[in-house]
Amino acid sequence: MKRRSLASLVGVATAAAALSLAGTVAAPLSGASQAAARHHGHKAHASKAPINVCGDFALSGGYTQIGATDNIGAIAFFKYVNKHGGIAGHKVNYTYVNNQSQPAQAEAIAKECVLQKHANFIIGPESGADTEPAMPIAIAYHVPLISLSSGWKSNGYPASEETSYAFPGFYNVFKQDDLATVRQLIVPRHYKRVALIMDNCGSVCLANKQYMEQYAKQYHFKLVATSTFPFGATNITSSVLSLLAAKPQIIVFGLVPGTDSITAIKAIRAQNPTIPISECSACELPSFISAAGGPKAMKNIYVLGSMQNWLTAAEHGKSKQDKLTAAGLKAYFAGMRVAGFKSANDIDNSQEGWDAGLEIQYAIEKAHTTSEPQVMHALQHLNINTLGIVWTRKPGNYESYSNVLASMEIIKPNGKPALYKG
Repeated sequence: MKRRSLASLVGVATAAAALSLAGTVAAPLSGASQAAARHHGHKAHASKAPINVCGDFALSGGYTQIGATDNIGAIAFFKYVNKHGGIAGHKVNYTYVNNQSQPAQAEAIAKECVLQKHANFIIGPESGADTEPAMPIAIAYHVPLISLSSGWKSNGYPASEETSYAFPGFYNVFKQDDLATVRQLIVPRHYKRVALIMDNCGSVCLANKQYMEQYAKQYHFKLVATSTFPFGATNITSSVLSLLAAKPQIIVFGLVPGTDSITAIKAIRAQNPTIPISECSACELPSFISAAGGPKAMKNIYVLGSMQNWLTAAEHGKSKQDKLTAAGLKAYFAGMRVAGFKSANDIDNSQEGWDAGLEIQYAIEKAHTTSEPQVMHALQHLNINTLGIVWTRKPGNYESYSNVLASMEIIKPNGKPALYKG
């Protein structure tokens, strides 16, 4: 669910850049060198030896907003577990490298993680475009990779890769956002004419059309217009005019969080200052609101809920999963504070990196070892609640989850997010 660099717009990107490691990338290896490296990667783990986790994230370029916040969540998680004795007694060494939002760099960094940093796990990349070339590297060397791209099957990966050593670390945000928009806005308000605007960021973004066509049949509305604009475009006036010519009652976003969402909001608001827009993922960040034009521009825009409001919603729930979600979110906030991340820009969209850490912790504790085959087997059967994602994973369907406990928000005139209550 990532344009030019957001370092000037998003505080988390600046923070992550200050922490980032300068790294060189590994060159392709000969067959003999690959065999030697693979043998090294599969050596028996000494009792309580450190666990090496390597982050492959965009800390510059188009995917900065999500890459930087994913990385912050991972930093916080591993600092938190190390402060509490590590994972099953193992200290975690977490390092990360900037893939610059470039697929070729993401692939090279995956090699660097395995061959130079001797990673037991890779976290990232943050997008489907960057994950696609990194996955085969992790699979070839039998190093579990937790991708933080939205979606899984919708990314179009080969089936052999979807059921191997690479795993989704987050749910299909686009699909769930589309459904939240339908159930909380389109149906209750009796909207019949809906428009969709998407990035051309690969199959994960383009799948939004499939989701909305499915929901249109199910919930009896019409998708009157769909517009797709190039990832990173700075002028999409023609796309917006085309959408508005169809006279929609609401515009649905299928956009990568960050500058593309900002570009779309500005273009839409220049033509229509009031039409509802939903659901804007990661758009509650103060830096995003400022870059989009302030609270006035965010009026009638419905956003994926901030972490604090997720906690508020969970605390008001009565189910077992509500209670587990609340407990997990409280640990998340505590961990972010321990790691020194306290601003809204840091906290409100860094849960994906934390979720990936929870998966790794679960797998090691479930397997009672750090040996890759046993850990891989545990990840295939993931059955936990990671900050509101209730996983029910099976070897043939890594993306399986039974529920997502999230919240929709509005931005108040003072710029603060508030739960949308209908």
